[in-house]
Amino acid sequence: MSDAAIKFPVKITKPRESDDPFVVYFPDFDDYTYAESFADSFTQAKEFLKDHLLDDDLPEPSEVLPFASEGQFTSFVSVSRALVN
Repeated sequence: MSDAAIKFPVKITKPRESDDPFVVYFPDFDDYTYAESFADSFTQAKEFLKDHLLDDDLPEPSEVLPFASEGQFTSFVSVSRALVN
């Protein structure tokens, strides 16, 4: 396994209510994780990728960002394969 970083697109949705979490969606996995803040969204996204990397359960990463509506933000999140060695 290469030590190169892997990069996946995410879509982060702001909560509608102040006590709701941020939703971090991974279109390539068709799965979600949740975060307490926008900054924490990226931490949770990296943890999600690291967990799937540990399980060797990674789909082919998309090279384009998903569509974002109002209240959403898209980005790529990467994690180094070396983190699990």
